[in-house]
Amino acid sequence: MVKYKEIKAIAAYVLLFAVVIAAVRIFFYHELLNSSNFLYWDAEHYQWIKEKGYEGYRIAFFPLFPLIWRWLSVGVYGIVVVNGIVFLSAFYLMAKDLKLSVTEILVYLSIPGFIFFFLPFSESFFFLISAVLLYGLKYNKVYFVCAALLLSAMSRPAFTIFIPAILITELLHANRTNLLQRLGLYLACFSAGILFVGIVQYMDTGEWFRFFAVQKGWGNALQWPKLPLTSWAGGFVVRLDGVAFFVGILAGAFLTAVLLKLKFIRNITVPAEVIFSLAYLGGITLSVLIFRGGSLFSLNRFIFATPFIVVVFDFWIKQAFYFGRKQLLYIFGGILLFWLLFGSYVHIQAFLKFLLLTLYVFLLFVMKSDQPVLRKTATGLLILVNLIFQVILYVRFLNGGWVG
Repeated sequence: MVKYKEIKAIAAYVLLFAVVIAAVRIFFYHELLNSSNFLYWDAEHYQWIKEKGYEGYRIAFFPLFPLIWRWLSVGVYGIVVVNGIVFLSAFYLMAKDLKLSVTEILVYLSIPGFIFFFLPFSESFFFLISAVLLYGLKYNKVYFVCAALLLSAMSRPAFTIFIPAILITELLHANRTNLLQRLGLYLACFSAGILFVGIVQYMDTGEWFRFFAVQKGWGNALQWPKLPLTSWAGGFVVRLDGVAFFVGILAGAFLTAVLLKLKFIRNITVPAEVIFSLAYLGGITLSVLIFRGGSLFSLNRFIFATPFIVVVFDFWIKQAFYFGRKQLLYIFGGILLFWLLFGSYVHIQAFLKFLLLTLYVFLLFVMKSDQPVLRKTATGLLILVNLIFQVILYVRFLNGGWVG
């Protein structure tokens, strides 16, 4: 075993990413790393709340992250560094706990959505909180779970997904003699967190719990999804959110198979932390679909900038089964057909772009090929392509473009 392999792998990848971004700044965008460029989209709202408190539509954002930012009393660069340290520390502990190889660490660190951990967003603290939650579920540490549920309710509206997810997890894995007691404790933690949010926002606005009403102004209301599915900014971002939608649908389908105890799943043991992660990924996908009318904006961030994708993919990649060539061919065709939901049929150019997207997603399945050479090739290509997209997305954000 290589000593400190996790730290070395993490440090090497972060250094590589930093060098590439520095090169882009030197040769292409000289003003790329100006502090103002880090304050687009949600980051601008968090900075406003941190400095001036809540007003109007900014109630849509939960207070934990801007309050931490205010308490730390650091600037834009400072909070980016803090976010990076928080995320990397949490990821390191996960890597140790999951016993990830160097290659696996590089696969996960290269996930394009991980750029949000190096921006003034709430994702890093949410990642840490969620990692603590998963740790508590894995090792049956009730108070870890309670603390995480409390903080998650203060951090993000994801508590609406966490409640059914924790219920499903407990029903499948709990010691039934303590089930009601644990669920009551968890709901109390959720309630305390939501009450904290209400108090903070009331102190600034004089109004209680306007979060849900304000969300309608952001296009979040129960509605029938329209086809083809789309997203903000169109084109590239539609395909980015499309991959997240594909992953979320697969997670939800697998969880459904577990709940129904279908034949092919009966011999697979699914741990509590994986059940919760599947429930989150499937639940957030369903929520975005039915509350945004088929516009999937931000789904890639909700799916990929979380520890849940790491836990689920790690579970998937370590299962003792492999695909033959014929099975991989069927999978390729299925992925290609899936993009019909996004209007891949409207023009030959759209079809070719979704064909390239199919090849990218297909790499995830080739990593489970019964041919070792194909597995290694797919893994290497995935890391390389992901790194390229990370740089593209980071540069796009710093230039004011929407990425999620």
